[in-house]
Amino acid sequence: MYTSYEIKKILSDNAKRNVIMTSIDEVTFVIKPTEDTIGEYPERWNQTAPQIAEIIAEKLKLPLLLGDYSPPEQRLPAGYTDGFTFKNMPYYFSIAWHYRNFTMGIIVKFSASALSHYKQAYKEYYNEAIDVNIMAKLLNEEYWELRLSRIDLAIDYFNYDMTVNELYQGIKNKQILILNHNGRKNISNISAQEVNGVAQTIYIGSKKKNINSLLRIYNKYQEQLDNRGRYVHVVNLCDSWIRMEASYKGIYSNQILALLLTISNANELSQLIVNKMIDKYGFYNSEDGSPIPFTKDLFVGSGHFPELESLSSRNNYLLATVSYIMKGSGFFPLLKKIEEIWGVEARNHFIIRLIQEYEWNYIPNQDVELWLNKFSSELSQLNYKEYFEDSFKLFYQKNNITPKRPKNKE
Repeated sequence: MYTSYEIKKILSDNAKRNVIMTSIDEVTFVIKPTEDTIGEYPERWNQTAPQIAEIIAEKLKLPLLLGDYSPPEQRLPAGYTDGFTFKNMPYYFSIAWHYRNFTMGIIVKFSASALSHYKQAYKEYYNEAIDVNIMAKLLNEEYWELRLSRIDLAIDYFNYDMTVNELYQGIKNKQILILNHNGRKNISNISAQEVNGVAQTIYIGSKKKNINSLLRIYNKYQEQLDNRGRYVHVVNLCDSWIRMEASYKGIYSNQILALLLTISNANELSQLIVNKMIDKYGFYNSEDGSPIPFTKDLFVGSGHFPELESLSSRNNYLLATVSYIMKGSGFFPLLKKIEEIWGVEARNHFIIRLIQEYEWNYIPNQDVELWLNKFSSELSQLNYKEYFEDSFKLFYQKNNITPKRPKNKE
């Protein structure tokens, strides 16, 4: 988010004309340990994690900018057991880890206000700006794996002649269509928070835990007045202020991370934010197919970036099958019974015999053939080792398992 001073200057310079501002509102990084970070002794994770967390903090200059380490005053992110914040951070911020489950990694969670506060403190100390793309580069190291658990991309529209309620009614009455970059209709659930029958906030998508994208559109002007917000003193410089926040998680947020690591300046970051907004959420007149002003004006600064891609949900069949084999199918209990009765050699012989049976006698049914025709080309572009490892990690996280690893690397 811009500082109030920056917003005031931009609005003052434009004398209540249409203005668009872009920003990253919220971000959550996850540092995944590798063999280089935990070595051959994952059971020592509870000792290693605090050390890595402090390295992360130092890379972002957090102790220098925010003072001494401090126990978290608010609860830690869901599922994490240990962590810290900083004495001079007045907003929600946390670096946290699970004392035993290293597969959860170390989470670095900035709320919107915390991210704004950090960027302002950095600018005042170093006399230069920092944003999420630079933060990602500072945290991107060979000896751990950097992920982006969540990122919220925000676009602020000042002085546009349309209210949130008018936009919602247009969508509801099918006068306005929401299309992605391919011109396909967005079929996400659309709902609104209404006051006296007037929509104040629109939600496009689901707020459920495992959903990878959600767009929220709301009246920022009214919010600042109602809550006496941090930017309330700038609302007199504009006639209206509508904000769109696209929250991306999972596969989408990590694709955005890969792009963040390639850009080098604020202009490119703004182009990326705009590009990823209209990537999923373009607003068009249903009558003639033309973009409404909210979308039309974005095309000017959209830049050129690869589209966000999501494998079809049918492709999750492979991940689900691996999970079923490991828990639910009875395969592992069968291996255990064979091993206990006849020993490890018998267990291995049985696995080899299964492979032989597959090679000699298995005939795939028509459903398998149809699935392969539809998805094999798409999946073949992925690294199979990484894909299978992701399926195991997903299984560990869903079942709260800390995996054991052999002491020798073989």
